[in-house]
Order: sequence, then structure tokens, then C-alpha cells
Amino acid sequence: MPSGTEKNLIAVWGASGRDVFAAGDGGAMLHYDGTRWSALAVPGTPHLTSLWGAAPDDVFAVGDGGIILHYDGAAWSQMASGTTGILDCVWGSSARDVFVVGPEKYEILHFDGAAWTTMVSGTAARLYGVAGASGRDVLAVGMNGTILHWDGRAWTAMPNPDPGHLIGVWAASATEAFAVGAAGTIIRFDGHAWTATPSGTTENIARVWARSGHDAWAAGMGGTLLHWDGASWRQVRKDPERPLFGVWSAPAGDVFVVGQKGTILHHPAAANTAPQR
Repeated sequence: MPSGTEKNLIAVWGASGRDVFAAGDGGAMLHYDGTRWSALAVPGTPHLTSLWGAAPDDVFAVGDGGIILHYDGAAWSQMASGTTGILDCVWGSSARDVFVVGPEKYEILHFDGAAWTTMVSGTAARLYGVAGASGRDVLAVGMNGTILHWDGRAWTAMPNPDPGHLIGVWAASATEAFAVGAAGTIIRFDGHAWTATPSGTTENIARVWARSGHDAWAAGMGGTLLHWDGASWRQVRKDPERPLFGVWSAPAGDVFVVGQKGTILHHPAAANTAPQR
């Protein structure tokens, strides 16, 4: 899809297939209304790494230098994060229960609807991804196969048989989650244990998004885009000249993928072919 920018796009999230945000380098912030992408102004020119929203008028973006931005439906404004470290991923169960992980200072931040505070993670591993099935069932992943679980009271380490570095995580439910990372690593959680699932690639995988245990997407280096159908991962696309950094799927099934030099791919809900550029 024409994005109107040559800046690298790293994150994508939407409230629906006709209300999608994409963000990335140099303060790039785009919005899709179902017809076209248009640029939105943000404070400064931050390097933005992740997006998540509780509603179309309640969206969060994070990035380098401790930057946290909030969109209220009219404009983006900066929030006080209390840190200057790199922030790599944001996810929440509601507008009053938002989590952010930052690898530079080994941080997990939490927003309760009023202010951001630092949580006790219990790990010295750099964390790159966070997502959950509910506010009492949250996962954070990072270096050396680190997986942490939040139960609403404390973060604890989960056993992981794969020591590969993990970058992204997504939970479709309490019994269906995926984590992705270096050298094609993809592991799956069934509610009891994490197990490796062959990805068919050795490329680093940056992000994963799952609508269910039978419909998940993973995007990464080498322009690699993979789809999980409940039994195996299938390579849908590969373009070494256009690395992919973020993926998101609408509830109706539309898939949006973002990457280098303004790349935005769109996979319509009814399509069975590769995403459209």
C-alpha cells in the first residue's frame, strides 16, 4: 500500500481495519481510514518502536529516550514516563492497565490511568516484548530465552526449553500464545508449557500477532512474513530488500504489516494470497 513516506515503519496497531496507526523513525506517525494513509503530527521527531490502544481515541506509542506518547482522538501528546531508557514494546488490558518494557535499563513500566511507575521484574535480562491475555495474565520476553509472567501480583520466570533471544510475544488467550526471536525462533504456549515450533526460516523474527490458535502472523528480517494455521508455519512472503518490523491483525481478519522505507502490506480478510503492497 502507498504509505507516503520513505521512513522506516516499525509498529502498527488499529481499532479496526479502517482505523489503523503506523509509527517509526523520525517521528513518523501515519493513520489509515480505510482508503488512504495520512501523516499525523507528534511532539518532536522520536524513534517510535511500538503502538497499542484501548480505543480509537486512547492510543499509546513508545520509543527511544523514554518517550511515551498518547493519542486522545484529536492529537498526540507526550506523557511523563520517569525514564530516559529505550522503550521497545507497549501492551495493555485496558486504558488503566498498560505495560511497557525497555531493554536498555531492564525496565517494566506500568500505567494505572494516572501515572507511570516502574515495576519490580526480578530479572537482569533485557526485555523486548510484552503482551497478555488479561491484566492478570501478562507475558514479557527478552534475551537468552527469558519469559516472565505477571499474575496481577508479581512477575515470575517461566521455564523455556529454547535459549534463543526473544523479541516479540502475543497471547491470543490464556492457553494460546506465541513468542518469536533470533534465528527464526518461534515458541508456542498451550496453557501448560512452551514448546518450539519449526518456523522454516533462520531470519530474525521481530513481531508476532495471533487472533487465535489457528491464525497467527510473524514478521521479520529478510522481508519474511509467516502464517500459522494451527498446524505449521508457512512462508507467505520474502523480500530481502524490505525487512519487516511490525504486524497487526484486525478482529475481522485484515492483516497489516510494516517495514523498511515506508513499507506497508495489507492482507484483506477474505484473501488467500500474499499481502498487497
